[in-house]
Amino acid sequence: MATSTYYNPVRLTFGRGSHTALPYLLQAAGGQNKLSIMLLFGTRSLKAAGHLDAIAKLLAGYRYFLQGGVPGNPDIDDILRFKKMTDDFNYNLIIAAGGGSVIDMAKALAALRPAGASSVPELREIVKENRLPESEEGVQVWALPTTAGSGSEVTPWATVWDREEKAKYSLADPRLFPQAAIVDPLLTVSLPAYMTASSALDALCHAAEAYWSKNSTFLVRLYALQAIKLITGSLQNLLADLSNEKLREKLSYASLLAGLAFSNTKTTACHSISYPLTLSYGIIHGVAASLMLGQVLEKNLPVIEERDALLEAFGVRKPAEVTEWVRAVLAQAGIPARLRDYGVREGDLPDLVDRSSTPGRMDNNPVEIDRQFLSELLSGIY
Repeated sequence: MATSTYYNPVRLTFGRGSHTALPYLLQAAGGQNKLSIMLLFGTRSLKAAGHLDAIAKLLAGYRYFLQGGVPGNPDIDDILRFKKMTDDFNYNLIIAAGGGSVIDMAKALAALRPAGASSVPELREIVKENRLPESEEGVQVWALPTTAGSGSEVTPWATVWDREEKAKYSLADPRLFPQAAIVDPLLTVSLPAYMTASSALDALCHAAEAYWSKNSTFLVRLYALQAIKLITGSLQNLLADLSNEKLREKLSYASLLAGLAFSNTKTTACHSISYPLTLSYGIIHGVAASLMLGQVLEKNLPVIEERDALLEAFGVRKPAEVTEWVRAVLAQAGIPARLRDYGVREGDLPDLVDRSSTPGRMDNNPVEIDRQFLSELLSGIY
C-alpha cells in the first residue's frame, strides 16, 4: 500500500438530539466570559421548523445576536452585504445553523472579517486570489447542519458564487475548517422531498468523486464506500417516509462520511460541469452534479482503483445503472432530470461546454475530459 496522509481537525458531535449538547460544548470552549456569538441562519426553514427558538434557548446566559436571511448559493455581493451588516458587532464565534450555504457564509465572514474591502470589486479580487487576511484574533465557526449533503461542516473551503462574472470561486485554507460540528439528524426531519433528495445526491457525488479523485487515498476510499452504500440503500426508502428518524440518521451519517472523504481530495468532473448549470439556470447544486454521475463514472472506470468495490457500493454491475438510479430518485422526488426542463436551449450547449472546466476540479479528475465528451454528455442529458 502506498504511503498517504489524511487530515481533519474538526471536533465532531453526532447523533439524534446531539444539538442539545451545545451548552456543554460552549462551556468547555470558554463559557460565558469568553464567548460572544453570532447565530447565523437562512431565510425560512430553521424558524419554520421550530429549531431557531430551540437553539436560541440553548444560548441563554451568553452574549449573542441572531443574523438570518442567508440566501441559497450566496453571491459575492451577499457576502459583502452580510459583512457590512455584522462587522460592527463584537463576536468571536459564529454558530452556523443551516445547510451548506449558511455554513459557507459563516466561513467567509469569519475569514474575511479583518479584510478592508468595501465594494464588490475589492472583495472579488480577494476571493479570486484566495487572499485571506491574517488575524491574531480569529473567529471560530461551529456548524450545525440542517441538511444531509453539503459536507461543509468538515471541509476547509467555502463556495462563493459570482453571477455577474458567471463564475464560481472557492475560498480554500486550513483555517476554514470549522472548529466544531454538531451533526443532529433530527434537524433534517422537516426537509421536503426535493431538498432531501438534492442534498443526498450532492453527498453521493462527493463520495464518488473523492473515491476516484487524483488525490484519493485508502482512508478516503473507506469513508466514500460507506457513504455510497448508506445513500443508495436508504434514500428511496426515506423519500417514501420522510419522517423516518432512523433513515434520516443514516443519511446524516453518510453525508458526514462523504464530507470527511472529499475534505482531503476536492471534487472532480461532476461538480466542475455542474457549476454553470447552477449559475445560469438555477439547477439545484446536488441535482446538477448528479445528472452526469453515471456517465463520468463510466468515463473514469478503466483507471479507478478497486473499481469493483465502488460498483458494489452503488449496488450495480455497470455505470449505466447509476444513471437509471439517479433518474428514479429524481422522479420520486418530483425533480426534473433533463436540462430542457430548466430552460436550457439546445443552442446553449456549446457555451456550457466552454464553461464546464473549473480549475482545481476538472483537472482533479483521473482521466482527461475533452470537449467531445462534454458535448456528448450535455447533449445526452438535454
